Amino acid sequence: MKTSHYIIFTDPFSEFQNGIEYEKQIAFSTRSRQSLLLSSQICRQLQVGEYDDIESDVMDELTKHGFIVPDEANELTEIIKENKATIQDDSLLYFVIQPTAYCQLGCDYCGQEHVKKNLPHKTYDSILQRLEKKFIPGKHKALRIGWFGGEPLVGMTQIRELTALLMDFAEKHELKYSAKIVTNGLSLKENIFEELTQKLSCREFEVTLDGIAEFHDQRRHTKSKENTFDIIFKNLKTIIDREDFTKANYRLSIRCNVDKRNWEGVSPLIQLLADNGFVEKLAYFYPIGVYSWGNDAHTGSLTKEEFAEKEIDWLIEMIKVGFRPSLLPGRVKSVCLAVSQTSEMFDAFGNIFNCTEVSYVPKYVESGFVLGNLNTPTLDTNVRPLSDWNDRILNDGIPCSSCRMLPVCGGACPKSWSEDMRACPSNKFNIKEKLMLSYLSTKESFLETVQTID
Repeated sequence: MKTSHYIIFTDPFSEFQNGIEYEKQIAFSTRSRQSLLLSSQICRQLQVGEYDDIESDVMDELTKHGFIVPDEANELTEIIKENKATIQDDSLLYFVIQPTAYCQLGCDYCGQEHVKKNLPHKTYDSILQRLEKKFIPGKHKALRIGWFGGEPLVGMTQIRELTALLMDFAEKHELKYSAKIVTNGLSLKENIFEELTQKLSCREFEVTLDGIAEFHDQRRHTKSKENTFDIIFKNLKTIIDREDFTKANYRLSIRCNVDKRNWEGVSPLIQLLADNGFVEKLAYFYPIGVYSWGNDAHTGSLTKEEFAEKEIDWLIEMIKVGFRPSLLPGRVKSVCLAVSQTSEMFDAFGNIFNCTEVSYVPKYVESGFVLGNLNTPTLDTNVRPLSDWNDRILNDGIPCSSCRMLPVCGGACPKSWSEDMRACPSNKFNIKEKLMLSYLSTKESFLETVQTID
């Protein structure tokens, strides 16, 4: 037997039991997602592979949860095999549609080039034909559409017309239909929310707020430099205050894009959300570092290590005001659209992609990321960039091959790695702190402490 490569150990800390001090550590398996509170002695034995003095019941628990594996186990191969099996067996037919190439906002870190172009009616049939080609009877059980942009609500006419056709397609093939939307929230008025949820089967919403108004409006203003925070916040507040919001189990998430200019606006935003009743209503709130979008936006970001350090503070502040954030990462077997055998994104010009980060970005117009166009009768998109992602990891093509965090990030963004940009998520840099925070947050004394922090 040997200790799994995919184990993270926290630093030692003191734990008191019956007045006696014990040195403990938390061990976390990124393969099984199990965390165990162990004595530092057992942790040292695990790290050097000496198990003789570990009690049999503890050994059974360590083996059961994948902390100890057979000598002959090739864990990387097993992980990649699990990933491929999940991708192969996926019963969800998922497509992202961009109904428009336009957006009202002029975010300075956005890499897209917006033009007033909506998806034409003549492309509707081509979309349905594409779905028909990808649909596998007996395998696919549900059809899910992600509305994306530009700003998708600028293309509400297209969303309405296409949803009717997509729901007919789902009914014809006995598929469960659902939709989600990523929107800047500027046009998410109550009547639009009602239409999306009650007529267009859209139940998940993601909206971006880059801190409180002072920070948000400096970067997420309209193209004519008009402020947007107050409008968006009012729209969201109206939605969560609806009587049916919780009953109908709608999911609203708020994303906060963070760089060196606005990181100080995250904490006030957390407090503002709490003061306005969002704590119990949000599916989740998450800050994320600004990254390259075919431009140099990443050069203004915090380093990954800096972001990871600040994220711990934000998580503590979220717990303090009543949020219950997910602290530990989940197993990631299908990392993104790129690795799917069927999923694709269609833009307003009919272009087809297997990556959501490249449409409307000038840098990628003549790149291999454009798979083809829906309006080309002889379309053949057998060549899918980055679809060999798991094989690249297996063949030691990128640093992920030896990383202990691989099972819970999947390698993150294949496109970023292909452009020689480190794609590691914050978990890589603060997983030890998150393990401790997860452990402490279950203790009543910790919750009482954070509630009284000034």
